[in-house]
Amino acid sequence: MATASDSRLSSISTATVRPSVTYQVESWATYAADAPPLWVQHWREVAIHQAEVPLEVDLEGYAALDALGKLLLVTVRADGALVGYWKGLVVGHLHYRSTLHGIMDIVYLLPAYRQGFTAWRLFQAVEAEAQRRGVVRLTAGTKIHDGLDLSRLYERLGYAWTEKHFSKLLRS
Repeated sequence: MATASDSRLSSISTATVRPSVTYQVESWATYAADAPPLWVQHWREVAIHQAEVPLEVDLEGYAALDALGKLLLVTVRADGALVGYWKGLVVGHLHYRSTLHGIMDIVYLLPAYRQGFTAWRLFQAVEAEAQRRGVVRLTAGTKIHDGLDLSRLYERLGYAWTEKHFSKLLRS
């Protein structure tokens, strides 16, 4: 015979437990050990011209940038599992050599983590690390196809629209 306490226990045991989400600066080696499955998912979701431009991550190039202190890499982990990342360069700009810039290479969150404030908190962590490293200006881009446009997020974070970039496939 079921009692009131039995039904409460049942509802507690079936409740959804939210994962613990963390944001941290990581080394290339730590990140790269977990990232390949996300790279593939990311590429499949956002890359255009996939037949002509295959996914081929320059592992040595990223490792070299990290060793030089020029890679800014912030990850998002849920209960320790990698669910997102922001990668960029911390460099003197070719036109403004004395001004350190943070230039985004790529950003990605698994679809399940695109609700709420996960992206907002990721960018806050990126900005905090960039400031800690002396970055004066941070630039970021966004895809504009298939609902991937992050413009509203950037504007809410205080970013200004400063350029448009175009691409053209030169060989097929």
